[in-house]
Amino acid sequence: MPPRTADATREKLLGSAHDLMVETGGRGASVSEICARAEVNVAMVKYCFGSKDGMLDALLERILGRLAGELERLADADLPPDEKLRRHVAGIVRNYVRYPYVNRLMNERLLAADPDAVEAISRSFAVPARDWYAALLAEGRAAEGWRELDPTLFFFSVVGVCEFLFSAGPLLQRAFDGSIDDELVDRFSEHAADLVLGGVTGPSATSPAGPRDARR
Repeated sequence: MPPRTADATREKLLGSAHDLMVETGGRGASVSEICARAEVNVAMVKYCFGSKDGMLDALLERILGRLAGELERLADADLPPDEKLRRHVAGIVRNYVRYPYVNRLMNERLLAADPDAVEAISRSFAVPARDWYAALLAEGRAAEGWRELDPTLFFFSVVGVCEFLFSAGPLLQRAFDGSIDDELVDRFSEHAADLVLGGVTGPSATSPAGPRDARR
């Protein structure tokens, strides 16, 4: 197949996989469903990506690369550190709405412990995000007196705060009679940002105003 035609087919497959998983709220889609939506032969998945996993890895790496690009744009924005962090947290929350399949795909690949998949996730998202946090935390300490925090642990903490609402959507519906709609997403974005900002600006665990004093 000519390179230009192969590239076009690859894009059609990735776009169809994205559309189907958004429509199903993050659940998977079969190769036949993706190919039917893309109007291409199922053999093209192997030709373009090697396998279905290869196709989903390519989709995941593309989305994670876009998220890393958002960090770069925010880093260049003329904003104080607290506003950058607030916008970043809100962006994470909204990206779980835009890409409801990302968390499931990423967790599946990490649990499989495939070295190539883990390396791709590290390179395209985890390391850039951790480095962005390191720079932002340093900026916040210098400009606004933020606490000194480990940027690697901060990476896992921020993503964890934003993620569970979406991975546990059925629990929200059954246990609390709630649903993930625009109003809840807006409230959760503000709530998550307040929690994260409180963590960087609040007292450290070893300070006189730490947890022991807070219990009094």
